[in-house]
Amino acid sequence: MTEKKEKLTLGEGVHHPGARPMKVFVDDDGVMFLCDKDIDPNKSLKEQACWTCDQVLFTRGS
Repeated sequence: MTEKKEKLTLGEGVHHPGARPMKVFVDDDGVMFLCDKDIDPNKSLKEQACWTCDQVLFTRGS
């Protein structure tokens, strides 16, 4: 008996193989930002397209 392997077929959507590296920074006011790992923490976090943690939905925890 031979084993038949099916070829993976992707649909029309966007395929995301993994998340990009992220890091959490805290500004001088204590606000937490989720940023790309390679941002410059000495520049404005908001201007570097970081998100404040109140804008990000977390699906773990309680």
